[in-house]
This record gives sequence, C-alpha cells and structure tokens, in this order.
Amino acid sequence: DDDDDDDDHLVWELQRLISRAVLVPPASVEEARLTMGEQTFFCSLTFPNVEQSQEYVKEICQDVDAMEYRVDLLLDSKKESRFEILYGMQQLRCYCRPYAQRVGALPTLTTSGLLEDVFPIVYTVRTANQAGTYPDDTPEDIQNMFRLLKWGLRGGLEVLDVESAWDATLTDDLLQYAQERHSSTLILGSHHVVGQEKAADLEEAVGLFQQCQLQGRAHATKVVLSTNDSDDDSVAFQAGLIAQSLLQQEEGEEEEDGKKKKKKKEEEVLPSISLMLGEVAQFSRVLNKPFTPVTHESLPFVAAPGQMTASELMATRILTKLLPSPKYYCILGHNISYSVSPQMHNAAFCTVRLPYQYVVADVATVEEFVEDKFFKSDQFAGCSVTIPHKQSIMKHCDVLSDAAQAIGSVNTLIVTEEIDEEEDVMKRVIVGDNTDWKGMYNPLQRRLRGNTGPALILGAGGTARAAAYTAQQLGLSPIYYYNRTPEKAQELVDEFGGELLSDLQELKDKKEDKPLLSVIISTLPQSVGFTLPDFILSQQQQQQVVLLDVNYKPYTTDLIAQVEQECPNWNIIRGSEMLWEQGVGQFELWTKRRAPYGVMKKAVLDNCLPKEEEEEEVQDAVVVVVEEEENETNNDEN
Repeated sequence: DDDDDDDDHLVWELQRLISRAVLVPPASVEEARLTMGEQTFFCSLTFPNVEQSQEYVKEICQDVDAMEYRVDLLLDSKKESRFEILYGMQQLRCYCRPYAQRVGALPTLTTSGLLEDVFPIVYTVRTANQAGTYPDDTPEDIQNMFRLLKWGLRGGLEVLDVESAWDATLTDDLLQYAQERHSSTLILGSHHVVGQEKAADLEEAVGLFQQCQLQGRAHATKVVLSTNDSDDDSVAFQAGLIAQSLLQQEEGEEEEDGKKKKKKKEEEVLPSISLMLGEVAQFSRVLNKPFTPVTHESLPFVAAPGQMTASELMATRILTKLLPSPKYYCILGHNISYSVSPQMHNAAFCTVRLPYQYVVADVATVEEFVEDKFFKSDQFAGCSVTIPHKQSIMKHCDVLSDAAQAIGSVNTLIVTEEIDEEEDVMKRVIVGDNTDWKGMYNPLQRRLRGNTGPALILGAGGTARAAAYTAQQLGLSPIYYYNRTPEKAQELVDEFGGELLSDLQELKDKKEDKPLLSVIISTLPQSVGFTLPDFILSQQQQQQVVLLDVNYKPYTTDLIAQVEQECPNWNIIRGSEMLWEQGVGQFELWTKRRAPYGVMKKAVLDNCLPKEEEEEEVQDAVVVVVEEEENETNNDEN
C-alpha cells in the first residue's frame, strides 16, 4: 500500500510539474492578488528536516493558504544539495495534499482533469542581514544564495521570495531566468530591516516598497521593519498604502449609454505585505490584510518575534472591526428553493474561516429586494442573481463590468466603497458583474486547448447571451444559433456575430475543411426535451465534440443521455460544473482571495448527483423548477 501511495504521488507530482510548465499562464499581478489576497496566510516552517513538519501539517493546513519552505534553516547537508532541496519540497507537498482545502485548482493534460489538492509553497532563502541565517558576508555567499533560488524555481514553485537588497546583475539574471523558464511562478520582492530600535521614517519605508517592485518585475512586495516603539506599528502599513497609490494610475469612470462603466487600470496595484518585527509591534500584523506570515498553535516555536497565529489574527481583526462581521450574501431570485448556491458558498466561507453567511432572497420583483432593509444594511456585501431578475437588477447598479454590459445581464452584485469627493465621506457603490460566462469559459477552455472551430448555441434567452459572449471570447468561429423563435436569436447574431439557423438541417451544407461542430452549448430547459438530429451524431460520432448543457438538475438531461449513448467520444460538461465555476468567480470577486475550488465543487455535487434509490424523486422534484425556467425562457424569447 505504501508503494502504491508513493507511485500515486510521483504521478501526481509529474502532472503538477507539467501543468505549471505548460498549462498555467504566466504569472500576473491579477493572479498575485488572489493567491496573496485579503485574509490569506502562509505558515513559516522552521524545521531543519522537512520530515519534522509532518505531524503538524494537518492542523496547519486548515488555517493557512500556503507553506513557506525556509531553505536557509535546513541542515547544512541538505541546503547545499539540489536533490535534497527539491526532494524536501516534494515531501512537503505530499504531506499537505490530503488537507489542501483552501486552494484553487490546476489544469492537467487530461481534457477535464484538475488537480484540486496542490498546496502552494513560498520558497525562501533568507540571508543573515535580512532576518535569516544564510551567510551573506562575501560575494560567493550571495552567488550561492542565487543558485539556491534557481534550484527552487526548478521545483515548479507558486511563489519565490527575492530579496531586493542584493547585486543588481545577479537579481536581473535570476528574474530573467524565471521569466523565460518558469514564468508561472509569482515573484515576491522583499526587504527586511533588522535590529533598529526606531522604525524607518515614512519616506524611507516607501522607498523600500518601491525597491521591492524589482523594476516592475515583482508581482507582490513585502517590507518588514523593526522597532522597539509600539507607536511605530503602523509605519510599514502606511508606507505600503503610499507605495500602492504611487503605482496606481487614476481609474476613474466613463459613461456609456447613461450608465457608469469601470475603466480598466493602466497599471495594476501590487499586493503589499507590510509588517513590523517584535512583540511591541504585533498590531502591524493585524493591520496587514494580504498574505500574512503566521505561526500555528501546534508548532513548538515561532519563526519571527511577534508572529501570531491565523486564528489570533482573525479574532483580533473581528474584535477591532478591521474585518466587518458578520457580512451577509444571498441568492436573489424567485421560486428558487432548488438552489444549491447557499450550500456552495457557505461551505467556502466556512473553509477559509470568514465570518460570512449566505442566505436566500426569494422575491417576485427586484423592487421588493432593493427597498428591503436587508439590501440597505451595512452588513449586506453582495449577492448572486438568478431568474427572473438578471436584467431588472441592472438599473440598480452604480457600475457595470465589461462582461455585464456586453451580455446585458448581471448575476453578481459586489458592494464596495469609494470616497465621495464632494461630501468627503465614504459612500456605498453597487457593482454589477457577470460570472455566468466564466462558468462556461473555464471548462470549455480546458477541453478545447486552443481549438477555435465552429460552435452551435441552442436557445436565445439570457443564458444564451452569456454563451454567445463566451464563444466570442474563446475565438470560436463560425458561431451558429438555433432557437424556436428566430427573431430572438437574430438579436444574438446582431450583437455577437455569427449565423442564424432556421432549421438544424441547414448544418448539412456547412461542412467545409473544418469539423461540422467543435462545441455545442445548450441553454434550453430540460422540460423542452431537446435532442440532436441524427445526422449531427452520425457525422461526428468519432470526433471530440464538446457538449455543454447548462442544466444542473437533473444531472443527466435528455440531451446528455442521448450523447452518452450515441457518441461516447464526446466530452460532456454538465451544468453542475458551470455552477461551481461561476460560483468560484463570485466568491473571488466578493472576498478578493482564492476560492476553495474543491470544497465548492463537492458542495454542488453532493446536492446534484442523484442517489440511485432517490433518482425518480429527484427528477419529479425538478419538474416544477424547470417549468419555471421554461416560462422565463419563453418570456425572454417572446
């Protein structure tokens, strides 16, 4: 059994390395703002042997989002060996795998496979003058330190800590190597000021943050100051904010059709980790929102003076109102007792220890919702929006995302704040976004792998608009639309491009040098009982067509059952996958951190997969739901 476990982990590690080398896009500030997002933590492991951490990993993984692998604290015999360093990282990943719940997902080479148990590692070689132990007295010492950093990159890292104080040529060489050979690794530019009784002044601290940007090649910055004066505990935090404001260009707003629309930032703001060393400055750790280094209650010692646990930090932030609690989210719709969203989002909030609750707001009209004290409350932080309110909620949004504007509907509200310059006070801003298209885009992209062949979209309601936008973003061409009410489908052609089919038989004459179809997206309700004509199935029986059916109840629709029987080579995406994918997008918009992908997926499947003995009851219970959806779709179409 142990041999089987070892073989399983070796296969898993190979999949992970290939994923990071080939499939994961180049690192970006956007990625950093999720991996190192708000209320995230990494645990600093300080054992000379990685094996010593194994007994603590289970408890630690429940509270943090990454592990810091401190190479400078390893035994001398280990930190001078490339094999020992990389093997130690692999061991740490193996220990964390069974308990990796607070993490996202990595694509694999299989068409639908994902790795949902990869616990991120921060690779650090902290030098003696930067609060660590690795020698830095001679040029040879520094060269050896940079050699260790390159070794770490070969292990398929999530985050590489790069000290900003060292030789510019060596730093440039390392960053160039990272960009060319290991572009998916996030670079964390860091600087530690050790042994000062008084903190650096604000101007100097801002300069350190700018230095840590590594001439625009860092994806996040970290500055740690030291002091013996408790009045200095906010210096690093203030400096980080100033450095961010200097980097950020004016965002502003523009008007489009009388509606405010977000302008994209010309430069993204880097996450800034700002801390003060020492017991007297512990509050600096409370103030720091992104990627705070922590210890754990179970560990025998801390990695740095003043270090706190994630539980202590979260409790203090709640008590001091730095983390508003509770916050309330909801799903807004009508006749939505079937919704799985409450189970999905509440499971996610619980996993990452956020004091938030997700409830149901079942109302006949949007006006009932926006006039209710729940919506007007300071504790309301956002919501999911479903039928029949996705269009009618738009007029109550202050700002709309590009996707919401293009699709013409909103499935996500995010409550933010901005300064009212006239009144010099903070005011509430309701942002409307749409993650429905991401719920389709992500699973389709994984399966298509760059294939931009023809697509067929069935239906013409609100979800079909999201499907058309998705096909456009994927570069699929040509795009065909089929709907029983052609006039409604013509609107999709006019807005998103493509061709209207009055009858699917017209596809017989469309095949040229491309396959007949690469993608089929059905937005039709199950109660329609739609199935594909035989000629589509017979012509493409042996081809890898991707079918996405947006219905998540029932789990197997008539269309899916037909394809599973007639075309087993086709790749099927069920509505349940779209559901958790769009939910992951919502969670990350609300919380500004990485969503626990596997947890949200499990919550959906636990509520969607029919049990054999209950399958008939599940199908019957869904009839009322799909009839409501069909009525709504019919209203859209007519």
